[in-house]
Amino acid sequence: MPADLREPAPGPGSQPGRAVLACGCGCTCGAGGTGRREEDSAGFANPTAAGAAPTAAGTHRGALIADPAAVVAEFLDPDLPRSERLTEALDRTPTGAQLARLLEALDPRALDDYDLAELAAGFTRMSGWAHAGLATTAVELARRPGMGPRSDPRSTRQAGMTSGRVAAMSLSARLNRSPRDTATLIREGAAFAGTLADTGAALRDGRISVPAGRAIVARLGDQLPSVSQPVQDFVLPRAPHSTLTQVRVDLERALLRVDPEHAQDRRDTARAARGVTHPRVLPDQMAEMHLVLPAEHAIGVDTALQGAARSARAAGDPRTLDQLRADALVSAILTGTPAAALASAGASPAAVPGYLPSPGGTDALAPGVGVDAPPATDRPAPSPTGPGVAVPPSGAGRAGTRDPRTHVLVTVPLSSLIGQDDTPADLAGYGPIDATTARALAQGGVWRRLVTDDLSGTVLDVGRTTYRPPAALADHVRYRDRTCTFPGCPVPAYHCDLDHTRDWSPAPEDPHPPGSTSHTNLGPACPRHHRAKHLARFALRQPEPGVHEWTDPTGHRYRTRPGTDHPTEHLSGPLRLRAPRLGDLPDPPAPGDDEDLPPY
Repeated sequence: MPADLREPAPGPGSQPGRAVLACGCGCTCGAGGTGRREEDSAGFANPTAAGAAPTAAGTHRGALIADPAAVVAEFLDPDLPRSERLTEALDRTPTGAQLARLLEALDPRALDDYDLAELAAGFTRMSGWAHAGLATTAVELARRPGMGPRSDPRSTRQAGMTSGRVAAMSLSARLNRSPRDTATLIREGAAFAGTLADTGAALRDGRISVPAGRAIVARLGDQLPSVSQPVQDFVLPRAPHSTLTQVRVDLERALLRVDPEHAQDRRDTARAARGVTHPRVLPDQMAEMHLVLPAEHAIGVDTALQGAARSARAAGDPRTLDQLRADALVSAILTGTPAAALASAGASPAAVPGYLPSPGGTDALAPGVGVDAPPATDRPAPSPTGPGVAVPPSGAGRAGTRDPRTHVLVTVPLSSLIGQDDTPADLAGYGPIDATTARALAQGGVWRRLVTDDLSGTVLDVGRTTYRPPAALADHVRYRDRTCTFPGCPVPAYHCDLDHTRDWSPAPEDPHPPGSTSHTNLGPACPRHHRAKHLARFALRQPEPGVHEWTDPTGHRYRTRPGTDHPTEHLSGPLRLRAPRLGDLPDPPAPGDDEDLPPY
């Protein structure tokens, strides 16, 4: 730690562990010992009495753990009222090294409630500075020649492999963020260097929050300067005082005022981007999805769900409104049951098709309800049933409805399936689920044997005799790796191509021999990363089956084991990232332990 950030030795008028400032009273005011705060009976700061002894819990006395004289001289303005000095220092100190030094020097435990909120605002300012720097760095990487596509006259798909996409994928691996998020960073960096330079400056200076800055770029980044500049001029002065929702309202209001002629075009473009996200993993076997709809459709869906939920509550259903809204949506989509059926079901959730009581007493999806089957894709080795098990019959329901047993791929160990033990199963597209849930999902499904080891007689290598792997080999590879092999990519293997690690048909200048169709040379690659491997400067090797080493265009190297819980190893990065230390799973609670949740 630098000498000026070490806690000074106690001196006259100080308490152990407290910094003594120029005023001599142990506070941050520099007022010469006339502090006016004391602890009330509850242990919090009371600013009504004078001469109180400094305390760590309720006042900002002693909050500066750096060299007190340097901090007071550098950051606190003695001409301001004592109550405003720290607030103004946190707000006026330029972002970057100076503000970082002040923030590091402050001990949150020694601040009162007001100054704690100001300290949080100071860190928020720094986050804006950091985000602006990150976006600037991202767009600079996208401009480097090494991010361009390879020159391959044989390729007919090269046009879509832009330097921005290559840089986004490189950053996604290094930053452990999605390619969409890193592509947004590049877009923001370009905007901050161009038509939205004022927004970038405001973010860099900490005058607006990161969400506000991102919202401005998202709305104005594609507009002509004649439109974006006046809208920016209207929004920026208001943004420091506005919530994110208010910033978005200001943007819409200003756009309609500045450019009403193109409102319909903007609306049509926005409608074209409507969609529903794939499930994102949440704890405890839950997942979340997001819908982007035209406003009137969203309001209509919301109204229908709210009406069904309130009707069910009025009929005595004990579920919460949020639970009823969720159940109505699932029931309508998966079973074709109108939302109004929830009301007629009353207090019995099991009366609604698609639900069954779970062993814990809560509602669970009926057998087979879950992730849709993968769509047909152009993949080297399509598997008719995917990498998992529990492939349900298609069923022929009544017209206009769906069989509730929507396609689900669940890999369940035989010992768990027959109740011999409770080894967790794997729900494709989500991850591990408990054995009880897996057994419930498996009811009524059509099972097929999945070969996972060499002793079973599976053909794991067909050499150069065929490009497309046999179904059993394809199943083996997809089951082994579970997801795309690129660092951090969560796309399930059944949505991926089966890629030859060493090209089956390499370019003439490639010094490596052609690859074989074998489990040592196959791995799942989602369409995005499959194309990147062949069209951009990404390299991949598989030193042993199921271990994949990617090198991106920046030279960063990563090792992934997608079929395991092992995290990505950054082979060329800082030492702490090269060989992650993994802790064992915690032991389950011993029988008889008190597991009650508070209040006890």
